[in-house]
Order: sequence, then structure tokens, then C-alpha cells
Amino acid sequence: MRRGLRACRFVIGLGLVLGLLGGASTGLARAKPEAGARRNHLAGEASPYLQLHVYNPVDWYPWGPEAFEKATREGKPVFLSVGYSTCYWCHVMEREVFSDPEIAKQMNASFVSVKVDREERPDIDEVYMQATHLLTGSGGWPNSVFLTPSGKPFFAGTYFPPEDRGGRPGFPTILNELSSRWKSEREVVTARAERVADAIRAGFNHQDPVSASFDPLQLLTRGSESLAERFDEEHGGFGSRTKFPSPPQLELLLASHERKQPGPSLAMLRKTLDAMATGGIYDHLAGGFHRYSTERSWSVPHFEKMLYDNAQLLGLYARAHKATGEPLYRRVAEGIADYLATEMTSPMGGLYAAQDAEVDGEEGASYVWTAEQIQQVLGEKSARELLSVYQLVPVDRTGTGPGALRIRLPLEPALARTGDADAVALLQRFADSRSKLLAARNQRRQPLRDEKLLAAWNGLAIRGLVDAGVELDRPEYIERAARAANFVLTRLLDEGGGLHRSYIAGSVREAAVLDDYAFLADGLLALYGATGDPRWLTRARQLADRMIADFEGPPGAGLYLSSQSVGQNQLFVRPRVLRDNVRPSGNTVALRVLRDLAMFTGKTRYREAADRTQMALGSLFGQAPEAVGTAVRALALGPPLPPAPRVQQGRAQQKPPRPRPLDRIPTGRDFVSGSLTRSAEPASEVRMQLKISPGWHVNANPASLDFLIPTRVETLRPGSEVEVVYPAGSLYQPRFSLEALSIYQGEVDIPVRSAAPLPTGEKLRLTFQACDETTCLPPETLELAVP
Repeated sequence: MRRGLRACRFVIGLGLVLGLLGGASTGLARAKPEAGARRNHLAGEASPYLQLHVYNPVDWYPWGPEAFEKATREGKPVFLSVGYSTCYWCHVMEREVFSDPEIAKQMNASFVSVKVDREERPDIDEVYMQATHLLTGSGGWPNSVFLTPSGKPFFAGTYFPPEDRGGRPGFPTILNELSSRWKSEREVVTARAERVADAIRAGFNHQDPVSASFDPLQLLTRGSESLAERFDEEHGGFGSRTKFPSPPQLELLLASHERKQPGPSLAMLRKTLDAMATGGIYDHLAGGFHRYSTERSWSVPHFEKMLYDNAQLLGLYARAHKATGEPLYRRVAEGIADYLATEMTSPMGGLYAAQDAEVDGEEGASYVWTAEQIQQVLGEKSARELLSVYQLVPVDRTGTGPGALRIRLPLEPALARTGDADAVALLQRFADSRSKLLAARNQRRQPLRDEKLLAAWNGLAIRGLVDAGVELDRPEYIERAARAANFVLTRLLDEGGGLHRSYIAGSVREAAVLDDYAFLADGLLALYGATGDPRWLTRARQLADRMIADFEGPPGAGLYLSSQSVGQNQLFVRPRVLRDNVRPSGNTVALRVLRDLAMFTGKTRYREAADRTQMALGSLFGQAPEAVGTAVRALALGPPLPPAPRVQQGRAQQKPPRPRPLDRIPTGRDFVSGSLTRSAEPASEVRMQLKISPGWHVNANPASLDFLIPTRVETLRPGSEVEVVYPAGSLYQPRFSLEALSIYQGEVDIPVRSAAPLPTGEKLRLTFQACDETTCLPPETLELAVP
């Protein structure tokens, strides 16, 4: 590996130390495309992140054979850009760099450019983030990697500015240098790319043969001790600068307390949970957590909100309340649950992926306040009282601009002043003021929401809602978890038992990865444990069986991130992830799933699969148990008992109440109907009449975007030809599109003409896709007989 890295220095030895440039301009807000603007090859992609780049002058391709075949045919390297829709610096680079016609001209002339949404393709993201770490020593998004036509990386970085700044090269400089090297030293560059690829392969395939036998309590102790070495005694959390919540590590601390292990686990946990709950990283008006804190006191957040963070923190705070009795933790958990219900739950029950950090190019614009703005909303007296308990922490570098709202610490002076018993009672005094501020905030332009529905992240949310429902005695949370599970199983699971990763704009996208199978099965087992409903156990078993068959590697390897069909996707290596990060790894959750299934079903195959997965994690158990906290917690606490009545004081307790029957997932036929009538003149014409429910619409023909399904009428009789006269649609501006869409709504007549009158009983097929302002349902077909 060292030899491979040294070999890369010649290619990247331009003095280009790359990373996030904190002083970079945010650029202008993204404007609507000019009339007649040309779409690139991303036009057929539904991902909000890819759609953001459809009108770039860069000739973007989605990941797939077409791009790499073009690169091979034309002898060009590939520029790969990986990001996601709520990534602030991804937006900056899109505005500053990829929208610049001159930079695009350079890219189109010398490179084949490929754009990937990391949330749709975490396998691609994992491979090329490893490349960026190897080549630069750090990583981040957007991830910018230059590849040979065979997909091997030879140069990498993250955000690149549009021009040279402060001694750092701009993107045009990098393009010129790399293009020149590719033309003059291609064999050298290619050889070194092979060495980088070999180093990445070695990292993913490395195995330490170790025993799978460990004392779980010792793992808890050693993991907690390791975390204590990095613990911030003053502010909680781990590290001294940017801080992420890192739920898997906090789960390890909670498990250590639950198993009554000696040491500072509980103190570290409480310090961190308190600091996060009172800091600016928590949204004190709407509930829910922002993604991370940009400094060590948790005061100034990076403002995007991710489903996976809030799903994990919901369950963590609920269990911490159960373990400690701290009322603040219950309040935070219920605030997260309210936020998920209000902002992140689709009409079909599934949960959306994320909310953006910026509005009009300004990060946090919808969230921050000045004291004057608060006074305008609340009045002078109420504002003064609020700001005696809350404070505004400026988010800009000057320390003078608008601020993020957080709770003043310490709380003791305010408690002494009011006589309240605890923080929850104190904060309840300001419920009305917070409601008024939230109503005022909601009048501002709001961040965009990424309305992808991801199987893995919904699995995390199902688990979080169930845990909170059980620990806080809120059965409605379990009902919401069941609705989300019903949605995912209805929309993302195919008839053969295969799982898709994402649902966007009424269609499923991408094959599922390990995390989708493991996280969803984990959520279903939580539902089974809370309700005793056998359908959740049956589905979890099906997912686990497919997970073992498609993702397990050779003995000791554990489970790979991508399935065995990875060879069709141009990746030169099959990635494998063992360590937890801000989300648990698929392997650590799979271990918990397999252990639970072994308990629930008594099946040996699940126990054996769990043992094999445990063996793959063995080196991390030995070296860094805090890096696999989810697995350590599963081993230390053991699998749950199967749902059954328990005996207390000589009498059986009732099972927890089963949630009400699941709502039926709506279909397009619930909102759109069609009928046929004959025209008096001409006799050879019939009319397809659509009736569309208020608040809903169907796409006009032609559809405005390539991934939307146009309304279409066709005959089913072979040899029969008809002319369909599609009316012009009305314009509708959805939140996910930069341009207005052409739609049909209300009642619509579509003339269908033929050379001779259509015979009575001949069938015409109507295809349509029903959408409202937030959701597009899968396309539907109706067959109607000519009267």
C-alpha cells in the first residue's frame, strides 16, 4: 500500500492539497434555466441531486456503461463527481464551477464527466471516498475523482474553486494539468492508477484471522475507556473541533450503563446528550437535530437535517430517558418524533431523506435570528424573557451576524429565578413564544427537502419509532413505524423478494445494498418485538435470507456492501464496510438481526451466520471495540425474548396493544378515473375523458421531464391504428424542479381518431401517473372498452 501511495505522488505532486475551503464564496442562488437551455444526459434521472445538474453546460452522464464506453472509445479520462442533494459545498461547486460555460468547455473537451448521488449509490461512494482518503489524507463531499476509462482513480479532491485562490489551484488549473499529463504520460498515469486500485482492494479485502470469542462486558469497558480518551470534558462529545452526534458510540456508552459496568460511561453519555439537547444543533422551534456542529460547544450547526441522524437519536434519547429518568431526554425524543411526523413523513407513510441547509445560496438562512427579529414577533417583554433563557450564537465568522438559537448554560440561575424544578418545566414556560417564532419562521423561504425514500434510512426510522413508542409508552409511534414498514414493503420489495434502495417520483431506483436489507430487517424485528405480529417476523426472515445469499463473502469476510452483481456496475472492487460511522455499518446491524432471528425462530442457520459475521468483526473487537459499538451493544445486551405474555405477581400481563390495521397504500386509481364516449361528429372519433381529484394531477403528453410518465392512450388490437390528440397541459411549478411542468388536472378530454369507426368493445389502454404537490405514485394502466 505504501508503494502504491508513493507512486501516486508524481501525478498529484502539483502542490495541490485539497479539501473544503472555508473562505470560499457561496456564489449566487441557482436560477431557473434559460428558455431553450439544453439538458444533458442526467435528464432521465429522478434523484434531486442529479436533477440539480441537468441544465449544467457540462455534458454529465449518470454512472453506467455508456459513460465508460465513451471514455474508452475517445481515449479520455473520467471525471467523477459524487455528492448529495443537501450537501452545501456540492451546491457551491455546482453554482461556481459546473454552471460556468468556459469551465464546462474544458471538461467536455478533455474528460467524460459522471455525476453520482451518494445516497442512491453508497457502494460507488465508498470505493471512491477511499481513493480520496488515500490520495489526499482526508475526504468530504463533493468528492471529485479523476479515473482511467476502466474506473481506476489517479487524482482526487473535494471542493475545487473556479479560480486559483490563496495559493491553491482552481478547477481550470487542475483540468489543464491533468489533461496534459494524460496526453503526455498516459502509461505512467495508468500504471499508478492501478497501484491506487490495488491499495483500495487490499483495504477492502484485508482479513485478520481471529477468534470470534469475546467477553462482551470487557468489550464495553474497553470501548468506553477508548472513548474517554477523546472525550471533551467541557462540552461533551468526542474531539475538539467539528462534532457529529455519532449515535453508535453513544449507544455503546448507554449499553455500558445498562450492564452496570464501572467507569465514566454514564457521565460521558449524559454530558453529551445534555449538551446536544441544549445546543444549537437541536432545533428548539421545530424539533429534530441538524447534521453536526461546526465547533466544539454544539452551538453553531451545519443546518442540513438528515433522516438517519434523527431516526437514531429518537431511539437513543428515549432509551436514555428510560435508563436515567431524565425528563429532558423524553422532551427531546418527543420533539424529534414530532419533527419527523410534521416535516419528513410522506402521505404514504414512508419517510423522506433530508432537508437542505441553505436557501438562495445562504446556509442557515431560514433558521437564524437577530434579537430585533425576535422582538418584532414576540414584543419587547416576551422577547426579553425568552432571551434570558435562550441565546443567539452568531453563525458567521465575524461574530456579529444573525444567530442560531440555543439554551443558555448554566440553567441554575434561571431555575432559581423561576422556581421551576427542572429544565423541562422551565422551557415549557416559553411554549407559546416558540410557537409564534416557528410560525414566523415558516413564512420565510424554506430549505428544499430531498423526497427520496430510502429503504435503509426508513429501516432506521422504524427502529427509532418503535423504541421510542415502547420506552415512552407512545403506541402511536409504533403505528407510524408500521405504516412506514408497510410502505417500504409495498413499494420497494419486488415479487422475487429482491429489495430496491430508493423510491423517487413514483418509481423505484437502484438495487438495494447491504444496509437496506440489514436496517429494514432490524426495524421489522423491532416491530415484531413490540407487537407480536408474525408478518413482521416473516418479512424480516425473507430479507435476512436474501442478505446472506447475496452479500456474504468467504469465511471470515463478513458481508459486502454490494451484491454479487457488482461486476455489472464498472466498480473495480466490491466494497466491504465493517466500522460504524455516523450510521452503523451494515455488518454490525446484520449481526444484531441474525442473533435476534436465531432467538425468535430457533433456526441454526441464523446462529451460524451470526457467528460468521462476528468472526469478521473480530479484529475490531480486539483493537477498537468503540468502532463497532452497534455490534458490541448487541453482544452485551443479548437478543430480546420472543414476544409473549409475562408473569408478574402471579398474573399474566397483557401483550402491548397491537397497532390498528395498516392503512392501504394509495394508488393512482384512487385519484384518477377514465371513461370513453363516442363523438357524434366525426363518427370515427372517441373521447377519453379523465376525471382527476382536486389536489392531484397527471403528466401531460409529452411529459416535461424524462423520468416522469406521460399520460398515454393506445389501442390493444393488433393492426389497429389510432391518432391521439393530446391537449396542451397547464403549467405547474413543483418544488423539486427548476422549471414548470406541463400537467393535466380536473377534467380532461383526449380525442382518439381512427380511419374507420372503432368497433364496440375494442379496448383502449390509458397509462398515467398521478401526483400531488409532494408525491408521485407509480404509473397505472386502465383498459376501457369502446361503447
